[in-house]
Amino acid sequence: DKSYLIGFRLGDLHVRKTHPNAPTIQISTNSTRQEQVDLMRDLFSAYGHVRANGPDKRGATKVRCFLNTSFAFLVPKSEGVPSWIVISKKYSLSFLAGYIDAEGFCGLNIRSQPFFGVKSQDKSILSTIQSSILPRLAVHTNLHFVRPEGSVMNNIRCNKDVYGIFVYNRKDLKRIISVLVPLLRHTKRKKDALTVFNHIYHVRS
Repeated sequence: DKSYLIGFRLGDLHVRKTHPNAPTIQISTNSTRQEQVDLMRDLFSAYGHVRANGPDKRGATKVRCFLNTSFAFLVPKSEGVPSWIVISKKYSLSFLAGYIDAEGFCGLNIRSQPFFGVKSQDKSILSTIQSSILPRLAVHTNLHFVRPEGSVMNNIRCNKDVYGIFVYNRKDLKRIISVLVPLLRHTKRKKDALTVFNHIYHVRS
């Protein structure tokens, strides 16, 4: 759970102490996807108060979670993957699931070709996924430059260069998705992953 939460936090959450001496950790995110709001509730409602406000004019819901200091491990935002996660296959795959729930995507393109990908401004994290985590699944791929700092996509300006990992090979997709599906907690990510997995087997049959 800790590995998953760190992956999800590095991908999509803002975390801070409400005051340097306060016993409360605030975890927040804004999302236009109800699945993301539901996931925040599923992850944190058992441990503290979860407040959802919205949607606003842009269709985004603000989610704020107020937890105790047992979640203080989420406050630092590391630029890389913690070493204790990288050296463990179990922890690294849970971390990957959390990061994919935040930043990943998969599905079928307009030609019904299955794909998996993850894009982020966190080059160091993607590099570790590409070089140290995916090879544990016998998946070898490259880290690609996607777009430069300052570019705008979906009305959001990039503060850094954006990089991505993309997988199209069916054997690699099967290896990734068969491991990730039990670990994913975002309902749309899991649904999309199952769509890809079922498509691969249907086409082969």
